[in-house]
Amino acid sequence: MKRYIFLLLLIFGSACFNKADNTEQIFLQIRDLNQRMESLYDEGSPGKLAEFYTEKAMVFGPNDQLSGRSAIKEYWERIDSPVSLSLEILDLNVELDSLNFIQKNIEAKKEIPSAFMDEINTDVNAVFQLTKITLAYEREDVTFFRGETISLINWEEQPEGHYRIKAVWLMQ
Repeated sequence: MKRYIFLLLLIFGSACFNKADNTEQIFLQIRDLNQRMESLYDEGSPGKLAEFYTEKAMVFGPNDQLSGRSAIKEYWERIDSPVSLSLEILDLNVELDSLNFIQKNIEAKKEIPSAFMDEINTDVNAVFQLTKITLAYEREDVTFFRGETISLINWEEQPEGHYRIKAVWLMQ
């Protein structure tokens, strides 16, 4: 009996260890995707950022909402003179309620748009990324624009095994 319990503990313990290892690998993959997005933007290809989103991705901003990869691509393609994009990851977690920001700021959780919450699928592997986005570009009238926002990004694992953005909430 003791041997049986020992084997169960060993199997259970190794399963937990593998999950922790897998989570760290996923987080490394998400960080890599962020760096690739920054590079594409900085190289002058903001329209290519749409490929990082799912076909039915949603972006919820303070004044508008984008629905679908094609609308997101149109948004990014309007930036014809990109300067720089910085995606500073403030927190990554596999559970929304475990994000440090959400835990510390109860009001932020209450403000999460219900449409954003409706997009989240708990039946698949998801990663939540709290990010400070700094975006800079030149406008047609040669004025320089630089903006910062905090966003909550929901990455979802695709059938092929890589991650794409399912939903974004631009908080500020």
